Amino acid sequence: MARVTGVGALMIHADDPAALSRWYASRLGIESTLNPEDGNYYGDIKDTDLGKAIHFGIYPASEKLGPRGRALMVNYRVDDFDSFVDRLKAQGVEIERVVEDADMGRFAYVRDPEGNPIEIWAEPGR
Repeated sequence: MARVTGVGALMIHADDPAALSRWYASRLGIESTLNPEDGNYYGDIKDTDLGKAIHFGIYPASEKLGPRGRALMVNYRVDDFDSFVDRLKAQGVEIERVVEDADMGRFAYVRDPEGNPIEIWAEPGR
């Protein structure tokens, strides 16, 4: 049976793609660049554990999305949970909650400026 073998890209639709691109760069370190031909922002997330890159894009929404109620949450793996979360707090990002799970690791939940839920995750011991 045919199956999914990986994630090729992550695309986010945004009411203000330029502002969201700047937020992801400054808060999460995910850089993206405007492609003037299609109005989309493109970049890559370097997955050091897999040795591959996941393509990242921010696209203009075709209709106003509103502040909440997004159906998809993205989990971003980090190498130093405390430092990463401390940096987010220092940059004014509200940490909605933190979960400590001995088996699965540590999780912090935030939202980007457009209301997209984000899960920050560090494997146990990180």
